[in-house]
Amino acid sequence: MNVSLKERVVAKASMLFMRNGIKSVTMDNIAGQMGISKRTLYENFRDKDELLMECFVYQSREAQKEFEKIAVTCANSMELLLRVFFYTWRKLRNTNRNFYSDMKKYHPAISSLFEKDKEERVRSAEQLMEQGKREGLIRPDLKIEIVLMLLGAQFEMLKNSEEFDTSRYSFIEIFETIFINFIRGIATARGVAFIEEFISQNPKE
Repeated sequence: MNVSLKERVVAKASMLFMRNGIKSVTMDNIAGQMGISKRTLYENFRDKDELLMECFVYQSREAQKEFEKIAVTCANSMELLLRVFFYTWRKLRNTNRNFYSDMKKYHPAISSLFEKDKEERVRSAEQLMEQGKREGLIRPDLKIEIVLMLLGAQFEMLKNSEEFDTSRYSFIEIFETIFINFIRGIATARGVAFIEEFISQNPKE
């Protein structure tokens, strides 16, 4: 398998895993979707775990490139937080919630890498929110570590719990509500005004 085809396999597998959940997507499914033999697939990826690891690296790299692209267009920290949310919203809109539970249950080694990646994102968010305080957009009295801990706990509940009534509210509706309540709650009056103007001028679709 040449490098270009291998990259396309990883991109396709990433999409299938996220859209359908990891457990329900087999190596046969992936080979069929790519129009290659199962033997060719296994010659390049020892097993599903190895392919999933490649998908993790690919997704992390693509997200980092996107975040860097977004950052250079933003006027302040609040805009960056909002644009990253919109990017994440678009990704999660097509993500099966089983993706996260399957990762944790059947692929713990890779799940631990996701956790380390999340820790890096939390550190970046802390720095960004400190910048927001200096810009007068985030409340100066805010305990950043605490609010990020609470935000993370809510997202973990959403990913791993059946407590939410998803027959009435979709995964993405709950995700959006969690984030919007968070971002408004940390903002100063000037920050809230910026949020409202940004949302009115930038539909998610």
